[in-house]
Amino acid sequence: MAIKPAGVPAKRAVVFIFLVSSTVMAASSLSLGQVAPRWEVFGGYAYRSVDSTTFGFVNRSNLNGFDAEATFNITPSWGVTADAGGQYGSQMSVYNFLIGPQYAIRRDKSKFFVRGLFGKAQDRVNITTSISSHFESVGRTIGAGGGYDLDLTPRFTFRVQADYLRTQTFGVSQNDIRVSTGLVFHFGHIGRRPRL
Repeated sequence: MAIKPAGVPAKRAVVFIFLVSSTVMAASSLSLGQVAPRWEVFGGYAYRSVDSTTFGFVNRSNLNGFDAEATFNITPSWGVTADAGGQYGSQMSVYNFLIGPQYAIRRDKSKFFVRGLFGKAQDRVNITTSISSHFESVGRTIGAGGGYDLDLTPRFTFRVQADYLRTQTFGVSQNDIRVSTGLVFHFGHIGRRPRL
């Protein structure tokens, strides 16, 4: 019985497995010896550009408000983020309640991170008609974003972040951009602390 040479799909599978395992080993070696906070709690100002033309406005709406987050770090690189925010304007207000994975690259006094988010959106449009003074819609949201943290003290960090949010409210989709800045409070720790 002769051994047949491997076909193209088998070769691709071997290359794919090799690349994935190499990436995982390289990423895990970068996190060796890192110390990270167990919890990171963020609060700050948020600006949001809402794609309000999809439900009747002439232009995009520029809203101001807040963003609050809590991240539970499972490893120094991986965590789970819960995000809640509200942004307001004269004729509309939007709220998001999101959760998702976050990947961080930590340096001595700073951190870069990327994340994916999903959850619920609630939009309220303040237009008075003979029936109602406002219209409200609840739908789903998916998003992706990232940011940069700069350590101010061992417990506090200054953060700048941006997220793309795709919401589905009023039966249509909106493509929104949210930019936030504020302070992060750290507590707890994971990883090995260096011996003195």
